[in-house]
Amino acid sequence: MSPQKTLSRQSSADTILACNKLAPAGEAIRLDTSVSTKSYYIGGVQVHFPFAPYPSQLGMMNHMIGALNKGKNTMIESPTGSGKSLALLCAVLAWRRSLIAKQKKLAKQVERIVMNFGKHNPLLLRDKFGNTDHPSDTVEPDEKLSSNDKTPVDVKQEPDSPKKSVNSEDPEDDSKTSIGLLLAKALFYREQTLTYILDMAKSRKLEGVSEEDIAVLQEVKDSGIRATHTPKVYFGSRTHKQVSQLVDELRRKTPYRLQTAVLGSRAQTCIYSKREKIGSESVEDMCRSLRDDEKCDPHTNFRRILSHKTIVRGGELEIWDLEDLVKLGRKTNACPYYASREMAINAELIFCPYNYILDPTVRDAAGIELANSVVIFDEAHNIENAARDAASFEVTDKALGILAFECAKMIENRILISSHNSIKNVAETLANWLQQEDNVYEYIDYEMQTSVWPKPDWPVEQLLKDLMLTPDVVQNLKIAYSVIDDYIRKLRKDKNDGPHLKWLEFDDMDPENENLARPNIRPMRHLSSSSMRIVDGLIRMLSISWPGSKFANDYRIAIMRCPNPEARSDFQPIIRSKWKKRLSSIPRNIPLQLNTLAFWCMNPGVIFQKISDLSWSVVLTSGTLSPLESYASELQVDFASTLEASHVIHPDRFCALSVQCGPSGAPMEAKYKTIDQLSFQDDMGEAIVSITKKCPDGMLVFAPSYALLNKLFARWELTGVLAEINVHKEVFIEPQGGSSEFDKLLKAFRKYLYKSENIGQPSARGAIIFAVYRGKVSEGIDFSDYFCRTVVNIGIPYPAFKDVQVILKREYNDAHSVPKPGSSRQLLNGSKWYNIQAFRAINQALGRCLRHKNDWGAIIMLESRFAHPWNISQLSKWVRGSLQVYYTLGEAQQYLEKFYQERIQGDLLNEAVDGDVVTLELVDDK
Repeated sequence: MSPQKTLSRQSSADTILACNKLAPAGEAIRLDTSVSTKSYYIGGVQVHFPFAPYPSQLGMMNHMIGALNKGKNTMIESPTGSGKSLALLCAVLAWRRSLIAKQKKLAKQVERIVMNFGKHNPLLLRDKFGNTDHPSDTVEPDEKLSSNDKTPVDVKQEPDSPKKSVNSEDPEDDSKTSIGLLLAKALFYREQTLTYILDMAKSRKLEGVSEEDIAVLQEVKDSGIRATHTPKVYFGSRTHKQVSQLVDELRRKTPYRLQTAVLGSRAQTCIYSKREKIGSESVEDMCRSLRDDEKCDPHTNFRRILSHKTIVRGGELEIWDLEDLVKLGRKTNACPYYASREMAINAELIFCPYNYILDPTVRDAAGIELANSVVIFDEAHNIENAARDAASFEVTDKALGILAFECAKMIENRILISSHNSIKNVAETLANWLQQEDNVYEYIDYEMQTSVWPKPDWPVEQLLKDLMLTPDVVQNLKIAYSVIDDYIRKLRKDKNDGPHLKWLEFDDMDPENENLARPNIRPMRHLSSSSMRIVDGLIRMLSISWPGSKFANDYRIAIMRCPNPEARSDFQPIIRSKWKKRLSSIPRNIPLQLNTLAFWCMNPGVIFQKISDLSWSVVLTSGTLSPLESYASELQVDFASTLEASHVIHPDRFCALSVQCGPSGAPMEAKYKTIDQLSFQDDMGEAIVSITKKCPDGMLVFAPSYALLNKLFARWELTGVLAEINVHKEVFIEPQGGSSEFDKLLKAFRKYLYKSENIGQPSARGAIIFAVYRGKVSEGIDFSDYFCRTVVNIGIPYPAFKDVQVILKREYNDAHSVPKPGSSRQLLNGSKWYNIQAFRAINQALGRCLRHKNDWGAIIMLESRFAHPWNISQLSKWVRGSLQVYYTLGEAQQYLEKFYQERIQGDLLNEAVDGDVVTLELVDDK
């Protein structure tokens, strides 16, 4: 029994006081009076908001509070720039604060009713709790109470009478004490007491208990755990950068103060002095090694952060972000990673990237408990794909080889021979299968070859039998994993058992390199963390994939073969500096092909359904959820309500238009058959040149793919169009590489616009970014005010038609688009699903400009298909209601030029009045 469920021996009076703590654990959320706010009653809840909310914000808060009150799931689409995140934070925290107050009031009512029952019906009370066979002998105390009560309670030491002489000369006092103890027991075993009183009330009139009291008890009993449990709130967003923005909103703009935490990875939070000398993939193993060897001072000191004056209640970092914690960790030489995990245990509001919530393995490792919690997914437009990815698993033959090698080392060291041998056999079987030269691949796309099961003549069951991966083998794998996991846990607890593997690199583990002297590498004591994750993933996938399991038909097994990037002559492996010289002299046999085993999930409900079943409520929100129709069927979750909020920007501050034909008069359709035509490329170039001549400040252009961008730029360089664009705008191109390259581009783009003179005036040269849908520019980046006055969209970004996973998903949806007997599940067919993916990407890109109510900008669709009503209907509500269709660019330019002039004049007028241009901050009504 956990310490939280213990009740210490004490006097009867103290026992009653301890047992009277029926209120939930939730500490009342404090209001910071230094933050100026206004108070509104929305849905019966008092909400404190930093300024007069927009109508759309009132609608969002009312909608969300209504769903939370009913414990239902909901979807909210609100355009970017409408103050969505602020409204959601204030709504959920105001609701939680209100719930705590209601629960405390209800707890006092229940206490009063039980006390009255005991005082007026002492014989019934003794009947239930007076004999020696009291509930504690057979029944656990009410966990719904004790799990929420921060007072330590020892179940084994329940309320007991103080030691008295058998010949007590004060029977009256003994009687009083006895009643007090019985009442203490009745309150302690609240659930049993409520059931007992309700049962008694059915057959007799209870003294001191009114019909209204019975109704209260019945309500509490019917509500179950929700009558006493105050839910945690998990607020997830796509990236850590977006999580940081949420924390900043909470800290700067709301008055709500409560225990919060932000979850991040070791790679983001490690402050170990030699951290930069290893690759990010090795951080976890390095961390565990240093911790086990007690050589990491920051880990030893991590509690310094917990008690630091800036972090505690009322401190300047009471609401903190990971960046704040890392800075504090460096200052105090204390580990931010373990400090954040520790603080998350008691936190009432937890921020994290939403893959921490979706991925079961990550969720368990992070200690996330979703039971009866409110789960909010912000920027949830990609939640379907993210859930499918979280339910899928891939492993390369290289990783399987490392796993087999580590197991062989364990066997060589005589450590859990049978368990490691079971895992080694499976790893070698799969690696050998992947590397077979006679594998047949039915999907061939450029350099990638793919084969998928089930096949018409080769079902999954037969495949697994051929590989000798029968249920018995999988069961043995589970047992082996459990034994090894227990061994590792015990080893880490016993500091005297010596260190384990610090980190392993593939080169170090190549059997051909065993004669290499490896200073400072300790003997392996257990499998690495990455290998344990592979075993865990294989067990989950093999268990799910075997025919007869609940989700077997929702998975496809695939093997893939492509050229090994390490075999390229220009490949530069990341090697620790002290090894570089030694390893460079050793010949390495690098395979020319890289083989991958994949378990692809076709059904995001495999992940999401369980999340919904566990949670109090699930809230999906984004600026671009449209089209909404696929979420309920894809996620297999019932959304009781949906809301499509209007934009806060006045209609005259933005224009949305589509153009059917280019300057040559030919339709502008960015289709597979047309993008190679020189006339299309020239029309698109001339159209963009004409827009750059009139558009002030920043401009974004989105294309369906890098391949199309490359074709356009190659043509424009030949024709001089690119040079002409560069006359009017400094040209930037979104890189295909990692985050560092993109961050450099974004910084240069902003810096260029910030330094431009006459911002907002026609003479300003400005800058332009050419980007792709679903890329970094289109996802969550704020291009407010002069950073983006125009968004140009080329084509419709349908997913790659020949992509194997797209083909399989379309086939899967077609097969489940008609309900089967006995099932109400019905998916959109493959074509509808395919279309929705494209328009969701467009809607996300459109939201890059118009970031607050005083912002302004233009949206231009250079695509003839946006003359069709059905395509227009798939756009977000705030766009489709304002979109104007023009046949030629010349017609559209007249309207566009007038719009730019009016808005520029408005900015000049505001500058003359205010003495400054519009700032990047959202301007509140004060």
